[in-house]
Amino acid sequence: MSWTNPQTGRRFPAALLILCGGLLAGTAQAAPYTPDTNATVLATLSDSQQALTPANPPQNEADALRLARTQIDYGRQQGDPRFLGYAQRTLAPFSQPPSPAVNLLWADIEQQRHQFTQARIRLTALLEQHPNQGQGWLMLANIERVQGQFDAAQQACRQGANSLPPTTVVLCQASVQAMTGQHQQAYAILQSLADSRLVSDTTQTVWLQTLIAEMAIQQGEPERAQQALDTALALAPQDAYARYLQSDLWLQEGKPDAAIENLKNWQDRDNALLRLAIAGQRSQHPHANQWQQAYQQRLEAAEKAGRSVHQRELARYLLQVTSSPDEALAVAQKNWEQQKELADLRLLLAAATAANNTDVRATVRDFIDSHGVHDAVLQAQWSEAQP
Repeated sequence: MSWTNPQTGRRFPAALLILCGGLLAGTAQAAPYTPDTNATVLATLSDSQQALTPANPPQNEADALRLARTQIDYGRQQGDPRFLGYAQRTLAPFSQPPSPAVNLLWADIEQQRHQFTQARIRLTALLEQHPNQGQGWLMLANIERVQGQFDAAQQACRQGANSLPPTTVVLCQASVQAMTGQHQQAYAILQSLADSRLVSDTTQTVWLQTLIAEMAIQQGEPERAQQALDTALALAPQDAYARYLQSDLWLQEGKPDAAIENLKNWQDRDNALLRLAIAGQRSQHPHANQWQQAYQQRLEAAEKAGRSVHQRELARYLLQVTSSPDEALAVAQKNWEQQKELADLRLLLAAATAANNTDVRATVRDFIDSHGVHDAVLQAQWSEAQP
């Protein structure tokens, strides 16, 4: 079953249209799929995955926290939302009332699911009672930054200064300043911090180098960005965020074959598969259709299971793979209501330009002007769109 857009003539699978319809109508998600019998196999887990999903969850909080953290981290790295559900099950017996540590993990789950309002309420209540929870301030700062509340994000970074290492506070503030008129100052500070070698912790070093890479892209310095990403991935080759950023840089630079080589062994992950579909189409790779169909099947599986799809990725798929600008713009606008990172701004402008929507382009320009956003990618998009 499919549907044809009367304006573009493009045909879309029913499952993809159901996903888009649910997102645009404001519904939470499609009705969950209920198997006919208890014997129906919904998914098969690998041995390593089964180790993270014991039949009997831990009976004490310390063990539950360790397992839930591992499940959340695995779900984040793999882009597999099932493991957020497993973490919820692990934490459930210790959630009435939750300890600060349990509350932080619940907020992490909500944040990953883009349930930002719930996570903000939870973190605000927690931090009122336990203001020395540095990780809580970091999470709150990230939520405020992602939603475009930059003053509130900076305040959260400062509030965490009493319980966080100074370098962590610098990284927190720089991630916010990247979206404001302070971007060049933040970029210089991060490069000085990297040169000073004051950051020795692997996790912080990867964060630092990834931030430098993002700001280098903003500055129009792709070689500096690649250098920073090489450093980050040498320390953490399984870091999904850095690897996807590297692939996006190569796609931006017109190097789809490099992106394919980078992600060819990650085809079990949805975000990698999306980028493979984009790169495959651009390079006319023999597996391009296979990757597109595989990603489309992931969308259909998510709809069947009643799982929501992150709107940024869906909009990107509609714009860059199926060449459906009107549908992509509608989803990108819905995404913009929740997320206001540079990637979301670039996507919104690209979709508005492709759909020839001057009103949305004006919205993008207003946001850029009001916050002093500087971004070489956005500038190039504006230039290319000029008649």
